[in-house]
Order: sequence, then structure tokens, then C-alpha cells
Amino acid sequence: MSSLEIPSTFATEDVRRTVLDNGLVVLTRELHTCPIVTSMIWYRVGSRNEQIGQTGKSHFLEHMLFKGTDRFKKGEIDLITHKNGGGNNAFTSHDFTAYYFNFASDRWDIALEIEADRMANCSFEPDEFEAEKKVVIEELKSSLDSPWGLLLQDVDAAAYKIHPYRNPIVGWLQDVERASASEQQAYYRKYYHPNNAIMVLAGDFETEDVLKKVSRAFGRIPAGPEPNPMTLEETLQRGERRLVVRWRSKVPRIAIAYHAPQVAHEDSYPLQMLGVLLGEGKSSRLYQRMVERDRSVTFVSAEYGESQDPTLFHIRAEARGMHSTDEIEASVYDELERIAEEGVTAHELDRAKHQVEAHFILSRERTQDQAMLLGQIETIANLDYIQTYLQKISAVTSEDVADVCQRYMNEDNRTVGRLVSDGSDGSESDTEDDEAD
Repeated sequence: MSSLEIPSTFATEDVRRTVLDNGLVVLTRELHTCPIVTSMIWYRVGSRNEQIGQTGKSHFLEHMLFKGTDRFKKGEIDLITHKNGGGNNAFTSHDFTAYYFNFASDRWDIALEIEADRMANCSFEPDEFEAEKKVVIEELKSSLDSPWGLLLQDVDAAAYKIHPYRNPIVGWLQDVERASASEQQAYYRKYYHPNNAIMVLAGDFETEDVLKKVSRAFGRIPAGPEPNPMTLEETLQRGERRLVVRWRSKVPRIAIAYHAPQVAHEDSYPLQMLGVLLGEGKSSRLYQRMVERDRSVTFVSAEYGESQDPTLFHIRAEARGMHSTDEIEASVYDELERIAEEGVTAHELDRAKHQVEAHFILSRERTQDQAMLLGQIETIANLDYIQTYLQKISAVTSEDVADVCQRYMNEDNRTVGRLVSDGSDGSESDTEDDEAD
């Protein structure tokens, strides 16, 4: 077992990174501000690892890990959590699958036992598998029974031609319907190993004591075969792609996606600033123009997402009254052109930097927030990214923002999706889900 201390000014201060002999990475951070311990285990597997015809495996597996093991039978994990006054949940993304527990610091150890058992002994009883398949299918259908869910799925599928980010995290319906217990178990055996996982612990504990407990719980689990790397790379987009989705909503919507680089790329920092300047809060460019001045939309957002592989920069808006998607689209492009040609003011840039800094600091106060940040970044990048994040954001200039806006937010690099009425009189129900649960 090897370990090292990570020096830092803020987010990784007092974080210790330990690697067990079987390859399990353990991140620990003592936080004695409240008697709570958050434990999270992250597996380096998400929808990006799924093959054609096998989509939805990562998300389905997340569900199955709550169905029981040889030791913890069906329902016992939630029952134990409830009896001890704790909470648990899990989520799947393109890049990872994560599970977490929150307990009082005098009774959190059971979380380690549960996670160690689930890593090696998940049950795939045929009846339970088929019952859970119905749950997953209903969740998938529910995500598509909303205007944004349907539109964003189709936009992402059109924007990517090769990379698995084109597939929904929950999978394509026909793949999930055809899934078998034996296939799901094989997927579990392929990816759920200590050398493909990160255990993150944050809260009221003594580090040396915790490391001993983690070693006892996980140290006996053998390392598994190294999963084959995902090597597919998206090719350069050479022209605008457009699509129309017809749905029962009478409210037109538009979603625009631009190809953008992965987390920690030198352009990722000005692109994050561009997202804040365009769509974060009532003082942002798009809100001021389209909500306040033109009153053409009821909602507008701009977002650059942090991902392991090159990702998408999304802009989306919902029309107001009789305003058309043509008008909305033209307004978005006009604002992007202004930034590309003129940059942004010093006042705008300073305000955006303060917004990013405040969010980064204030949203990391709880033990769960700390565990979430550390696990996600260790999974998709490395902890150096956290250590230097605020300094690199602070160094972004107006010229940097204008440069990335000019290079990435152009016609040949974008995919545009419009959602329009299908002519029916049905009512709509909006649900906005960016991650699978």
C-alpha cells in the first residue's frame, strides 16, 4: 500500500491519496465541522464504455447493485441505511458510475462492508433482473416523455457520429429490452474490480483508522483484468447539421451543440467562462437580450460540461408567445458574433470570475460535496485539475474568451435541433434530466 500527501491551497488541502495493493485508489479528507461521513465509490465505467447493441449496461448495473448480494439480501441495503439514520443513492454518467452513503460518524463503517460486498458479490437472480428491467424501461420512456429529453437525445446523436457520447446514458430502448441477466453479469465482471474503482471518504474521522478499515474491507478482493481502453475518437465536423423533432408540445424549443474539448484542456477554461457570460444568471448576455429586452424566450441556458473525452457546448432556449425559433436562433448567433469580434468587458469578465469562484467554494461545504468533487475529478482527469482550477480561471482574458468563441462557436462545428408541435392537442410534461439516476 502506497500513499502520498497532496499539497494544495484549497480544494485538495488535507487530501490523502492511497493505493491498495489490488489497485483500489482511496481518497480521504478529514472534515471535522460536523459529525458526518460520506463514502463514495466510483467505477471508471459509464455509457462511453458500451458497445453497439449493448447500450444502457452501466445504468442498468447501477440498479442491480441495490437488488442484493449473497450477504445483503434484497431490500437490506436500504433497510440498514434507514435504521442507521443515513442516506444512500447512486448515479451514472457517460464517464463513470458512482454510489454513495451518508452516515453519522459513529456508525458509518457499514458502508464499507456493503460496497466491498457489492464489488464482488452482486446477485443477478433472473426474476429480480426481469423485474428491474421493467423499472429501467419505464425510466427510459419517462426521460423521452419530455420535450428537452427527446430533443437533447436527438441532438447529441446527430452531433456525434463515432464516439459513444452519442448514446443516451440510459441506453436505447431496444438494447435495454433485449438485455439478459448473463450479459449484464459479464459486464459487471469486466468492470467492477478494485483496480477500476476509486473509494472517496470525506468527513469526521481519523485518516489512519479509516485506511485500516478500507484495507480490511477491500484488500482481500483480487485485482481484475484491465478493461480495454475506449479508443474511438470523433472526427472533425465539416458542416452544420440540422434536425427537427415533432412532439405534442405547442412551445417551440431550440438546442444548439458545438463540439468542444475535454476537461483540463487549455481551451476548457475560457469555454467555461463563455458559458457563464452567456447564460449564468440574470446579468448574462443571453438572459439580458432574450428574456429581458426582446422577451422572446421564457428560458435560455449555455453550458460547457466537463467530460473525459471531447464534449459538447450546449445552448438551448424555449420560445415565448409568438416568437419563432428563427428569431431565437438569430439572436444567439448575433451575441456569439459580438463576443468573437469584440470580446467582453472587464466588468463582465470580473463578475463571471466571481460567480465561478463563489460556486466552486460555496458548493463544496458539505462532506458529500467534497466527496463528489474529488471522485469525479480523479475519475475523469486528476487532482491537479482541482488544485490549479481557480488560478487558471482567474487568468482567462477577454481575448481568450473571444478566441474560443471564434474557433468553436461557428457554423461548421454546430448541430441545431428544433422541437416543434406535431399538431396534436396533447398536453406536455417537462422533466430535465442531465444524468441517469
